[in-house]
Amino acid sequence: MATLEKIRSKSVLLFVIIIVALLAFILGDFLTSGRTYFGSGTAVAEAKGKKIDYTLYQQQMERAQEQSRNYNNEVDNDELAQNMIQGLIGQELLKQEYEDLGIRVSDNEISEAMTGVMPHPAAQQFIYTMSQNLGFDRIDGKAVLDAIKNPAKYNLPLEASNQLSAAWAQTEQDVEQAMLQQKFYRLVQGLFTANELDARSVYNDNASTRHIAYATKGYNTVATEDAQVTDADIKAAWEKDKNSYRIDEETRMVDYVYVVIEPSAADRLAGQQAVEDAIVALNATEGLAAVDADSRFVSTSMTQPASRITDKALREFIVSAEDGQAQIVTNTRDSYRIAKRIASSEQVDSINVSVLGLRNASDADSIVAALKAGAKWSDYVAGTDTQGQDSVWVSLVGANVDNRLKDAWLAAAVGTPTVINDTIQGQPVAQIFKVNKRIAPVTVYDYAVINYTVDPSNATLEKLNTDLRTFIAANSNGEEFSNNAAEAGYSILSASVSASQPHIANVADSRQAVKWVMDAKKGQVSPVIGDNKQSYLMAIAVKDIYEDFIPWNAPAIRAELERKASVKKAGDKLIADFAGKANDVQGYADLFGGEVSEGDVIFVSPRVATIGIRESALQGAIAGAAEGKVVGPVAGNNSIVVFEVKSVSDESRPYTFDEYAQRFNRTMGIGIVDPFKMLLGDNKIENNSLNFIQSIEN
Repeated sequence: MATLEKIRSKSVLLFVIIIVALLAFILGDFLTSGRTYFGSGTAVAEAKGKKIDYTLYQQQMERAQEQSRNYNNEVDNDELAQNMIQGLIGQELLKQEYEDLGIRVSDNEISEAMTGVMPHPAAQQFIYTMSQNLGFDRIDGKAVLDAIKNPAKYNLPLEASNQLSAAWAQTEQDVEQAMLQQKFYRLVQGLFTANELDARSVYNDNASTRHIAYATKGYNTVATEDAQVTDADIKAAWEKDKNSYRIDEETRMVDYVYVVIEPSAADRLAGQQAVEDAIVALNATEGLAAVDADSRFVSTSMTQPASRITDKALREFIVSAEDGQAQIVTNTRDSYRIAKRIASSEQVDSINVSVLGLRNASDADSIVAALKAGAKWSDYVAGTDTQGQDSVWVSLVGANVDNRLKDAWLAAAVGTPTVINDTIQGQPVAQIFKVNKRIAPVTVYDYAVINYTVDPSNATLEKLNTDLRTFIAANSNGEEFSNNAAEAGYSILSASVSASQPHIANVADSRQAVKWVMDAKKGQVSPVIGDNKQSYLMAIAVKDIYEDFIPWNAPAIRAELERKASVKKAGDKLIADFAGKANDVQGYADLFGGEVSEGDVIFVSPRVATIGIRESALQGAIAGAAEGKVVGPVAGNNSIVVFEVKSVSDESRPYTFDEYAQRFNRTMGIGIVDPFKMLLGDNKIENNSLNFIQSIEN
C-alpha cells in the first residue's frame, strides 16, 4: 500500500514526464525527417483544396524512374519530381472537373480501347510489346488479355501472369485518364471556337492595309541629363505593368558562389607520373599484371582484327606496335587512355553458314541426304520439326561462339552439310550446318585499353572545403558575403529560388540547397553545400524575399524598369518640345532633322512599317486615325512618331466564315491556352516537397 501511495503522489510528475517524452519523440522526428505534424502533414503539395499525398507521389516517382531506366533515358530526378507534382495536382483538378461536368468513361469504352482492332494510343505500346513477347504475329489486345487470364494455355508461369495482370490494370487506368482528358478538352474546345463575330473581326483586322507617311525623332537624341530617372519614376513604371511582375509562389533572391571540384595542379602532376610509371611497368611485364592491382586503372581486353577497331588513333597504334608494347593513345585534360598490344595471330575473321536445329536427332541423316541430293535449305528453315537460318554471316573473332561449334565450322569442307550430335538433359539433339563461305585468315590482335582519370585528392577536397568555410566564417551576413567574394577569389552568381524549382539556377543535384534557401532568413549565409558526386561546393546568401510581386527596387528587374522610365521621360520631353510646331509630316521631318518615310501597316502584324515591332501604342493610333489627318507626335518604343494615313486598302479576298473561323481558332483557340493554368485559375500551389528533405545544418 505504501508503494501505491508513493506512485499516486507522483502521478502528476509521471504525467509530465510522459508528455515531455512524447513531445521529444515528435519533435525529434520532425527535425530529422523534415516533415511537419501540425502543417501539411503527408501532403507533398496542395492547390484549390486538393492534396497530393506523399505516398502517391512516391509511387508515381518510382514508376516514372523505372520507365526511364527501361528506355535507357537519363533523367534529372529533381526536375522529374517537380514535374510529377504539377502533373498530380493537374490530375486532381481534372477529377473535380470531371465530377462537376458529369464526364465518365464506361467499361465498354475501356474494353474497346484495350482489345479493339486499334488500341487506344495510351495502350498501344503495352499491347504491342506484350504481343511481341508472347510471339503473336500481330498486335492483338484480346490475345494478350486471354494470355493473362489463361496463363497455362500460353505456357506462362503464374508469377509472370500476376505481373502482366498488374500491368494490364495500370494500363487500363492510364487509358481511362487519357479518355477522360480527351472528353474534357473536346468540351472545352467548344468554348474557344469562333462564332460569326469572331471570324468577322479576324477578317477586318487582316483585310485593311494602311499606307502611311511618317517622320521620327529618336530618344537617343535626348541629352542624358534630360532622361535621368528617379526612384519615383522607376516605381511608376513598375506600377504601370505591375501584373507582369506577379509571382505564383514565394520567391527568394540569392547570391551564391559555385566551386567546381577538380584536381589541383599537384593532383594532375601526380596523375601524370602514375600513368608514366604504369606504362613503364606494362612494357616490362606480361599482360596487365602491372595495373591489375591498382583500382585507378580500369582495363578492358579485346580480340579484334584491325578492321573492327573504329578509333583511328587506337587502330594505328595496335597495328604498328609490337606484342607487349604499351603507350598513351589519348590524353584529354584529366583523362588518359593507354593501350597495350598483348599478342597477334592469324585467324579466320568470319564465315557464312546455314544452320538447322532438329526436334528429333534421328532425322539428321535423312535430312543431310536430302540436302546433298538437291533439296533447298530454305525448305527446312521454318519446318514443323526443324528451325534454322540460311546463309548468315557469323563473326568468329572476339564473339561468344561455342568453341566446339567454332572448331567444327573451321574444319568442315565448304558446301558440305555436316551433323553435330549432342545431348541436353540426357536427350539426344542434333544440329546440321553448312559452311557457305570462309573468309581468308587475317591478323587478329589481342589488346587492352586502360583508362585512368585524375581525381581530386583528399588534400584538394579538404583545401577547397576549408577555404570556403573560412570565407563564410569571415563573411557571415549577406552583404559581406556578396561584397567580399571577389577579394577572396570567388565569383558571385545570382538566382531566384522558389519551392517548386528543382535546382539553384542550372546547378544539378542542388535540391537540398533549395531547401536551405526556403528555410533561411533574409541576410543569412549557408554552410558549405555539396552534391553526392562531389562535383561542386556551394555557399549561398539570401538577399531578399518576395511574396506576391517582384518589387520595383529588386536588382533583377531594376535595370529594365530604369530603361522604361528613361524612355518615357525622353518621349515626354520630345513631345513637349515638338507638339504643334508643324502642320504636316514634312514640316515635322524638317524639325526632327530627318526625312519623310512611307510604309504599310496591317493591324495584326507585329511590325509597323520600318519603325519597329511590338509598337502597340503606335499601331493603335494608326488603326484609329482618319485618312488624310496628321497625327502625333506619338510616343513609340524608341522614338516619337508623327504620321498621316495616306490611303486604306481592303484585301481583295472575299470574306468566308470557314476561312476566318479557322484563323481565329489557330490564334485564339484552345491551342494557345495553358490547360493547367486554366484549371488553377488565380489559386496558388502550396509546394511542400521541401518538407520531406533533410535540413542542412549550419
